[in-house]
Amino acid sequence: MYLCCTTDHRIVIGGRDERFVNVNTMHTYLPRKEALLEKDFNKLFPSVSFKREFGWSGVFGKTKDSLPYIGNFHKTPRTFYALGFGGNGITFSLVAAEILADLLLGKKNEDAELFSFSR
Repeated sequence: MYLCCTTDHRIVIGGRDERFVNVNTMHTYLPRKEALLEKDFNKLFPSVSFKREFGWSGVFGKTKDSLPYIGNFHKTPRTFYALGFGGNGITFSLVAAEILADLLLGKKNEDAELFSFSR
């Protein structure tokens, strides 16, 4: 669980990540996770009144080897991709920017193969 205070004095609560395997059951995740996170919060802060305002969930796109795909895909050669970051978007966004900038400028990038679709 993670907590973050907002400038308007609310608390954002997140966590309880789990493996996502079926798009048809995605709608069942949020109500259950909201209830679990509220329970977690109340355990940590029993004297703080809790009022849920809204909930949101998303999917972390992750590759089998946990590295993102960055670069061209052979079936769409004029399209550049940076995807599958999982929860590491901040870390890999700089790497993606450097690789994609080099590709667009026609420069060789020594890290490009590590993140290519053909790895």
